[in-house]
Amino acid sequence: MNLMVPISFGAGVLGGLIFDALGIPLPYLLGSLSACALLGLKDWCAPLPKPGLRLGQLTIGLALGLYFTANVLSTLVNIMGWVLVSGLLSALLSLAGAVFVQRRTGLDANTSFFAAMIGGASDMANQAAQAGGRGDLVALAHTIRVSLVVGIAPFLALWFSNSGDAVTGSPVLESHGFRLPMTGLLVLAGLTSAFAAQRLRLPNPWVLGPILAGALFAVYVQEGQLNTLLLIVGQVFLGWNLGQRFSIKAIEDAPVLSLTIVVLTFCYGLVGLAMALLAQWGAGLNWASAFVATTPGGTAEMALTAKLLGMDSPAVTAFHVVRLVIVVVTSHYLIRLCLQRGWLISNLNNTEKNG
Repeated sequence: MNLMVPISFGAGVLGGLIFDALGIPLPYLLGSLSACALLGLKDWCAPLPKPGLRLGQLTIGLALGLYFTANVLSTLVNIMGWVLVSGLLSALLSLAGAVFVQRRTGLDANTSFFAAMIGGASDMANQAAQAGGRGDLVALAHTIRVSLVVGIAPFLALWFSNSGDAVTGSPVLESHGFRLPMTGLLVLAGLTSAFAAQRLRLPNPWVLGPILAGALFAVYVQEGQLNTLLLIVGQVFLGWNLGQRFSIKAIEDAPVLSLTIVVLTFCYGLVGLAMALLAQWGAGLNWASAFVATTPGGTAEMALTAKLLGMDSPAVTAFHVVRLVIVVVTSHYLIRLCLQRGWLISNLNNTEKNG
């Protein structure tokens, strides 16, 4: 085994412990991300083994799914219209972002489009590669976007909620979760649903599948919370997955794209504030939950933010899951529309010169 794998994991855990001691929100996610990003800038961070990524996604998905009890599901039905509206607006916002990316970078249409989509990094990178775009640049773009949002959104959410002292640190650690036999049954259900979702080629199957399994478990078997240790390990792995992608070389190879994505992410965030007002007014969410529900972050990371900061986790999860599905399902139709209308050009003469 590569010696840097346990070193990278240890750095992630240490970063989480330090952030937890400092009372920083989402300590094990942000601490692991920061520590692994620092290693990555020196090319010392080992790639997260695929089983580790799967385990991280599985645990977070199960933890979120357990919030979808029968009572919660009945409540979500009443706001589903607003969830769909938010998802459609995000798809249109992504379309405008794609035009901005191509104008700024000169990249081909497929790379520009999927780099700007507010979707999962792996899903967008894979679709870009299948369409003939630069999957590596798309992955870099999404890593920058999600890392910026994950690093900033929790602090803004705490500020908006005006209750920072009550929700900093790790309030979830107060609960011990299910006992071992029930945890084993839950994990088995999560694995089964993840493999089924993967076979059906659903977007982000190792998050969406376990969310469904956790919800079914909460409704038909037993309500409760996931074991705390599993949740911490899941956060460390997710932070490692984001942090490992940062390297001086990657940023030097695509300086214009990197800067463009930073600008675009802040633009998405400003539009997201308007969408949050809509979600607050229409869906009846509190302001902090509405803000996290409409931020341009990753599904697992933002839903986890809501869970660990004591917000309306099921509603936030629903907003992000529906947005992800809409973006993935409509992406091919949207890029075809952009090409037909001339909003995006298939290939520019200076493609990848400034990438």
